[in-house]
Parts: sequence; structure tokens; C-alpha cells
Amino acid sequence: MRIDKLSLGGVKVEKLYLKWDDSLHIKAAKLDLTDLKTDNTPLSLKPLSKLPDIIRMVDNWIATIYIEKIHYKSFSASLEYQKNQQGKISLLGSKNEHFIGYFDLNTTEFHFVLPAYQFNEATFSTHLDIDLTSQRLKGFITLALPQTPKMTAFFVGDTDTLSFSLQASHRFTTLKPLVSFARLEPDVVPWIAEYAKASSIQLNHLSGKFHYSNPSELLQSLKADATFFNGSYAFATGFEPIYASKIDLNFSKGKLYILPRNGTFYSLPTEQSYLTIDFSTEHTMLDAFIRTQHAKLNDPILALLKFYEIDLPIKQTLGECAVDLTLSIDLHDFNTVAKGTFTPSTSEILLDKIPLKTEGGIVHLDGTNVTFDHFIAHYGDNLASARVEGKYDATLEKGMINIDAYAVSALQGNLTLHNTNEPVHVSYIIEPKGDTLSVQPSHWNFFGEKLSLEGFSAPFDYTHASVSVNSLAFSLSNTISGSVQAVFDGMKKQTDAKLHLKQFKLGEIELQHVPLNIDIHYEDQNAHFSISNSSAWSIHQLPVLISPFDAEYKNNTIVFEDIETVLGDLFKGSFNGEYRIDEQEGTISLDNMFPISPKMVPIIDKKESLELKLNTKDDVLTISAPSLKAHFATIPKGWKISLDDISLLSNKSPLLRKYNINNGFLNLFYSGESSRYTFNGEIDYPYPLMLINDAPLSHYKFSGSHQNTTTTVRVNDRITISQTPETIHVRANNAGLNLPVLFKFLSEHSEDASHPTSNDPSPSVHMYATNSYLYLMKGRKILTDTFSAIMVDDKFDASLRYMNGTANLKIRNDLFSIEGEGFNDKFMEHLFALSDFSGGAFSFQANGKADAFDGLMRVEHTILKDYKVMNNILAFINTIPSLATFSLPNYNAKGLPVDEGYAHIAYKKGVVFVDNFTLNSPEMKIMGNGRADFNENQLEGTLTLKTDLGSALGKVPMVGYILLGDDGSLATTLSLNGKLDDPKVETAIAKEIATAPFNILKRTLVYPFLWMLDDKNTNKKSH
Repeated sequence: MRIDKLSLGGVKVEKLYLKWDDSLHIKAAKLDLTDLKTDNTPLSLKPLSKLPDIIRMVDNWIATIYIEKIHYKSFSASLEYQKNQQGKISLLGSKNEHFIGYFDLNTTEFHFVLPAYQFNEATFSTHLDIDLTSQRLKGFITLALPQTPKMTAFFVGDTDTLSFSLQASHRFTTLKPLVSFARLEPDVVPWIAEYAKASSIQLNHLSGKFHYSNPSELLQSLKADATFFNGSYAFATGFEPIYASKIDLNFSKGKLYILPRNGTFYSLPTEQSYLTIDFSTEHTMLDAFIRTQHAKLNDPILALLKFYEIDLPIKQTLGECAVDLTLSIDLHDFNTVAKGTFTPSTSEILLDKIPLKTEGGIVHLDGTNVTFDHFIAHYGDNLASARVEGKYDATLEKGMINIDAYAVSALQGNLTLHNTNEPVHVSYIIEPKGDTLSVQPSHWNFFGEKLSLEGFSAPFDYTHASVSVNSLAFSLSNTISGSVQAVFDGMKKQTDAKLHLKQFKLGEIELQHVPLNIDIHYEDQNAHFSISNSSAWSIHQLPVLISPFDAEYKNNTIVFEDIETVLGDLFKGSFNGEYRIDEQEGTISLDNMFPISPKMVPIIDKKESLELKLNTKDDVLTISAPSLKAHFATIPKGWKISLDDISLLSNKSPLLRKYNINNGFLNLFYSGESSRYTFNGEIDYPYPLMLINDAPLSHYKFSGSHQNTTTTVRVNDRITISQTPETIHVRANNAGLNLPVLFKFLSEHSEDASHPTSNDPSPSVHMYATNSYLYLMKGRKILTDTFSAIMVDDKFDASLRYMNGTANLKIRNDLFSIEGEGFNDKFMEHLFALSDFSGGAFSFQANGKADAFDGLMRVEHTILKDYKVMNNILAFINTIPSLATFSLPNYNAKGLPVDEGYAHIAYKKGVVFVDNFTLNSPEMKIMGNGRADFNENQLEGTLTLKTDLGSALGKVPMVGYILLGDDGSLATTLSLNGKLDDPKVETAIAKEIATAPFNILKRTLVYPFLWMLDDKNTNKKSH
């Protein structure tokens, strides 16, 4: 039977020839299966159960089969079969080459061998054995692909299931040919073939099993185990892959597990991290499990998360982070779901570009929801510490970051929270319509004062990192208040602020005229400060006027120029300089200093300049003037000034030079807490104004303080001076005042009365001394138990008390009067040199002007002992036989009794006139007058010595030499003239015996004036 064309369902047959000859002979030119409908299910071996019946039927009924061409899509073959002989199948390759296979068919077995066959660049060989009796099959298929080892798949099956395993002849170097041959979904191919690389890949195991009735079981039953050596796996394009010397791949239940061993990702250890690709779902899913204790939330990790549209608000710059993160990626549409936690160690992070140091804290990520809490954040070098928590929903674009600052210490510790139990609360509110910063009212400790800031809410532009604050009110201990207006633009790195001061009083610094506006512009790490108007201040009650000025901040340096300053009515000048913040050092030039007040002229030279060095290291402000060896430094709650060498300052100060203050040092301290100044120092002074134990002092140690307009100074622990605006109190104990040096000092430093230095009223001066003395000259001083004085304007009143003696002094309009009485022998012994008194009383009085006065001195009822001048006179008399009866036999033992002695003097411009000098003694009487010129060092005068004839002195064998007086006494007259320290003495009788006693008597006359002479002259005359 011949049939040209036959169509049965989707099977088309051409030129079919059928012949019966005891058996059936079948021949066809073409068998086309192209139109055969399929249900898109994998090839099933379920018909294996019917194969024995079919083979028996063929063996019984068919003698030969020859089909010239079997065609199915791109598959072409031919079939030849003859009963009881080996059958042949010929396959046509893509390049028209033929591959021939053979099969054996009988009622118990079916054998099939295909030595070689090429399909899609793959070369196959197949061997199949079917036991028709037991209905079991076994066999193997070899597969050869370019750049891959030879693979052999062994399989066994029955009528229900098929199992297989795969082996490779050696390691793979690439999976691309195998993946390409498998024709996987295009979305899956890169994750296996392109993102996975290795120097070699070892297939350890591959097996599977499935039921013919359910071929999809193959995916769940398939098991594979492979090892990548020196491998890498990139699970996101554009990012560095995971590197590991060894990567294990396991396929089980439809999932591929990628397990790096000791791997790294951006140099960070992967530790327990791994990946899975799930082929069992509708869309293949990639899950990345990032689990490591030593990760870092740095730019690569954050960029990876951002690639999957996951934004974390923090960036870690130092420290590590424990990560437990799962990324689930749909490889069809790349939709990604993330879930995990990030637990940083003690770290340095950036929170929205704000650098922070953190402790503790944890970040939770759940899809598009990010929460972080339990963070302790520190800003700057111990500038601020805060508790931080927040949340953000990326889907809703809503979130909030809450910051509770509980410790703030800015401005070198001078800005802190007023109460650490009341932290500053800041909320950063994120919303689609716009972000907002909300800050609650806060209270601060600013340089020891309470600073209160008003709360505010302001729009925040996250894209440009900009915020605008309008009229934020502040106050400082109710003494400083105002508002600030500012615009912060983070994108441009620019800030513009205006500080509006309505009141300013900080300690002794007070703004006199308000308001004061300060403009601040910050851009590109440079800042410009500007005050467009002059400002008037009061510093410690001293008016200070500061001109408008600008200052620049650039390259970590603040530069300011030509800041004109007027300090009260004292002086004015200009400041120029710079301050280097990184080095904490600077220089300041104080130029064009010009004295305004006449009283500053002696201190400041016109147009004087001064270079200053500034240092702020170790939280201490130090300003040094090298040319003056002067140093200013802050101390806890205050400052100090040190002058190492006062001479350098006196070189610039006519006032210090005038008063000879040019050798010593000074330290000045100030406490802002109590507004108190303290000072100490030492000077060597050319005027020894003080004496201790009669020794003149030229080296003075002083210390003192100034507070609330009160100044106290202590000198050598003997003199204390306290001054207020109204009074000056001077107290002395166990000290001497050197009057000659004081008079010399006042004479050399007297002010010109026609040019007063100030119209201010002078404070009253109160002086009080105990156990002290007024030094006159060597061997002469005025003792005091107590000395008190008061001076108000040009009125001076003083009183002196020693034992029972008192003296009072008054000065009015350049006129003085002094009167004293009741002073004892000890007082006289110290006042009158070369003398020793026993008993008696001393009194005196004087009045007039300092350059023209007269007075009276009186001594009563005393005995002169060891009185050098009188000793010399009487000793001389005792040595001359002719004057033997003048001797006083008891004088050497008991002294010379004196009933009274007095003198009246008149002083005028350096000349003393004595018109009545009298000394009355029971044995003799001395009287005289004279003139002493201290300007010319000249003395002239007369002295009369008398004795009663009835006395022992009257029995003198030298009557011819003595004149007899009307009063019955013997007398002789002496004349004195010449130098004060060595006058000549002459008498009309017995010149040959008068020289010695009259030379002695001249000292008696000169004596009352000796205390007025310098010590050097006294020393010449004392003997």
C-alpha cells in the first residue's frame, strides 16, 4: 500500500509504503513531528511501562522499518530496523554531519548506544539499557562543552521514577558554557555565570530524582555540591564582589547556597555571611544574608544599600559594626526587601553630615522602616553628649530623630547646661511636605551666668541642608538679652546670621547704647564678622568706645584690622592682628596709642606701638608683650598679669621713670567670681623711705588686693595701706619713717601747683602707727607709741603719743602749728644725739610755713649723764690747774643737774636764728644767741658761761682772768663763727687755755642744729 501523504493529529507522513509478507514491512520518506502539540512539560519516561508490550508487538508483527527522515523542529534523523538484527539510528547534525547510533530489540531487553551527537555546541554520547522483564532502565550520557571538563550523567529508573547523578572529569574554570547550554531564564543567568568567578570550580556531587508523573519534582530533589577556589561573587552590579579563597556551593530543595569561607567584602570579613538563589518560586529570588561582627557602615556598604533603595541615616568613619542583615531580591524585577539590625561598637559616625562619637546604639531595618535607638552620641572634643533615637518610613517619607543633649561643654568649658537633669530636646521631623527642626526652650551656664534660649521650630531643607531661624530670643542672667536671626545653607556651606543685642552687662563689662547688631557671614570655611556701627561700653566703670570694624576667618585664622578704640578720657589706639585657631596662637599690634588725658601723658608716649603675642593652648589665654617682658594669662575663674622686669615698662612710662620705679617685678591677679584684684611683687627703690631696726630698706616686698573700689596694700609686712574712693588708711607697726629721705623725695618729685593733674576731690587720708618712729638722722629719731593723722583736702591734723608725752600738728593753707609736751628722758635720748638723760620732761612748739617758721624748745628737771659735749668741757676744766675750782666733783658719777633749758628759734629759707638759748644748772648757767645758715654751712654767735661766787667755783685762784659781774657771779663770754661742723671759738681772756674748752663749747652751741644736718656731717662732729 502506498500513501503519498498521511496526517494523524500533529504527525505528518509522506510517501508511506506498507507491505505484508508474513510480517509487516514499513517504509516512509518523511515523518514530520513539527506540528505535534505539546503541553510544555519536560520529557517524561512514563510510557516506559508500555514499552514491553510495544516491543513484543513489533517483534511479532513487523519485519522491517525504514524511515528516511524524521523531522522535529531543528531535529533530523533516520531509522532502520530489521528483525533479529541490530537497528540503526542516524542523526543529522547542525553542520550536516551524521551521528549513527545502534540499538538491539528483543522481548526481554532493549539496548541503545549513541556514540556521539552534537546539539547546541554540546557533544553527547548515550548508552541505554532497558530490562523489559523487570521494567527497569539504566545508562549514562556524556556531555562535552567548550571550556568545560567532560561530564557524565548516570541514571537508573523504573516505570515510576528516574534517578541520576553527574560527574566531571576535572575542575571547571567557568560556568558560562554550561549555563548557556541549560538555557535558564535570562534574569537568572548573570547570577550564576557572570557574577560568580573562580580560578577553578570543583563539582563534588550532583544528583536528582523525580517521578515521571511529576517532572517538577526534579527541582526539589536535585542536590549539588561544588567548591569555588580563589573565588568571587558579586551580588550587585557596580560593586566590589565578595572575595574568598574558597566558596562552597550547595543546591538543595530548589535553592542554591553560596557560602564564602573566610571571605572579605570591601576588606571587611564576611564571617557568617552567605547567599541563596531560590529557583522554586515563581520569580527566582536572591537572598543575601550579611552576618558579621566586624563590618563597617562606610561608603561602600551604604552605597550598596542605597542601590537597593535602602537609606540609612548614619555613616561610620571609625569603629566596627555587628551586622545581621537579610536582602531579598526578586531577580525578575529587582524588587528588594531588607530586614536586619546594625549594632555599632564605640564609633565615630556622621549623622546627616554631623560628626559624632557614639557608644551603644542599635539600628533596625524592616523593609522601608528604619529605627535606631539607645545611642549615646558625643559631639566634638567633649563639647556635647546626647541620647539619640529615631525612626523613618521610606514609603511614607516620614520620620523623626529625637536628640536629648544632657552634657554640653562648649567654648572651652564656658558653655554648659544649667542643669544636666534637664537635657535639651531637639526633634528633626521628616515629612513629604517639608522637614522641620523643633528645639525646646533650654537653659545654659555661660561663663558662670544663666543663659536662657527660647524654643523654636523652623523648616529644614534636607536637600540643601538649610534651615532659617527668625528672631530667636535669648537672655543671660537678666543682664544680657537679645535675639539672633540666621540662615544655614549646608549645600552652599554658607551661613548668614545677625546678632541683635538689646542689653549687655557681663560682670564689669556693660554695653552703654543699644541695640547693637553683629553680622556674621560664613562660606567655604571662611567667615566674615561685621559691626557697622560704633559701640559704647563700660569696662570696670571705664568708658570704652569701639569703632565699626570687620574681621575675617580664613584658613583657620581670624584676621582683624584697624579697630579704633577710645579708653575713657585716658587714651586711644588701634588694634591689628591675627589668630591661628589650629596652632592656638596669634599676634596683636596695638598702634597709634595717643594719650587724651594729661595724666596719661607721663605713661604713654604719642604714637607708641606695642606688639603682643597671643596663645590659647591648654585652655589658658596668654598674652605676652616681649618688649616689656609682660604676660597676661587666664587662671581658673580669672586672669593674671606678670611684669618680669619693671624697667622695660618704665622705659616707656615717664611717670614710672619720674618716681624711679625701674627695678623689680609685679604680678596682678583678677578673680571674676568676686571681681577682686590681687597683686604682689618686689622692687629695689633708690629712696629708703622705711627702716627696720634702724636699717634703711631699699628692697620692698609688697602684696595687696582691690575689690569694689577698695584697695589694700601691704609692704614688707610692716605697713598696710587701704584705699576707698573716700578714704585712704595707712597703718604701720614696728617700722621707721625716714624723714630726711622723705623730704628729699618730696622735694625732688613735687608737682607744679599751677598745673594740677586732676579736678577730682582727693580722698581723706588716715594714718595710724604703733611702736614706730620718725627717723631724723643717725642716732636721732622721734619715738611713738601711737601716731595718728588725718588729711582732708588741704587740711592736715596729726597727733603723736609716747609714754606720757603728746604732740599735735595742724596744717591749714600752707601754715602749720605744732605743740608737744610731757616727753620723757628716753624720748630725749633718741631725739638728742650723744646724750643720756635721767628724768625730766621735754616740750616744744612751732608755727609758720614750711620755709619760714619760729618755735620754742624746753627741757626741765633732768640730769645730763654721759653728755659728750658737757663731758668734754668739764674734763678740760679739770685738767687745767688754774681752773681746778671749776671742777664738779660729782659730775662724772651723777651727771650734771639741769633745772631748765630752752631755746627760741626762727627759720627762714634754710637759715635758723637763735635769739635766746639758756641752760640753768645749780652750778652754772649758759646763755647765748646766734645764726646758722644751712645753705652756706656757716655759723656765728656768742655764748656766756656764769658761776656763783659763793659756790665752790667761786674760790678760783684765777680771779684776774675772770670778770666780776653785778650779780656776784663769775662769767666769761665766748664767740663762735665758721663752719657749722667746725666753728671757731674765741674768748677775751687766757687765749692759751681757752682753745680747748671753747672748741668743746662750740659743739654745745652747734648741737641744737645738728639734727637738721645730713648724717655725713653729723658723723664728723660726733667726736
